[in-house]
Amino acid sequence: MTTNDSTDPPRGPGRPRSEASRQAILTAAFELLQERPLPEITGAALAQRAGVSKATLYRWWPSKEAVVLDGYFDALKHRIAPSCTGDPLTDLRTHVREAYRMMGGPEGKMFAAFVASGHFDEKLREALNKELNSPRCKDTEGILGRAVAAGQLRPGLDIQLCAELIWGPAFFRLMTGSPIEEGLADRVTDGLIAGFGQ
Repeated sequence: MTTNDSTDPPRGPGRPRSEASRQAILTAAFELLQERPLPEITGAALAQRAGVSKATLYRWWPSKEAVVLDGYFDALKHRIAPSCTGDPLTDLRTHVREAYRMMGGPEGKMFAAFVASGHFDEKLREALNKELNSPRCKDTEGILGRAVAAGQLRPGLDIQLCAELIWGPAFFRLMTGSPIEEGLADRVTDGLIAGFGQ
């Protein structure tokens, strides 16, 4: 339901944004993404669903695409947040299993739509690249770094490349429409440990 801006006053320089409004926008973005294709989500629809003005959206995000991406990753952050058991390889297995399970479902198809659309939409491509290079998408590299420090993986390992090797099979299957079957995550992790373990 649309509300007026009396509850969402203009933000002056340096003034922190309303956390309640920010979360409402992120929630609205993910809800709309579940209901309609990405190109059909408009700034007006986002604003109406969240109960804020369009000006509020673009005061906090550079584009509609950035809003939707932020909503997507915010909604999924708790599902793939890495554990820290003290055994980095155990944490890696759990992290990769959960992420592969998620990518094998509707959320994976949403991600594939972002990537595909990004080839034709510069704003979306920029937002996606920024998001994938943000700290919350670098969890895998952090776990790999801990495994190296613990002596479980060889020293001097190219951690960024290893992370790409882990996610490559899932991304390839998403892009080709192939299934991400149960057990694939463990096969990928086992292969990496066999190739780069101590």
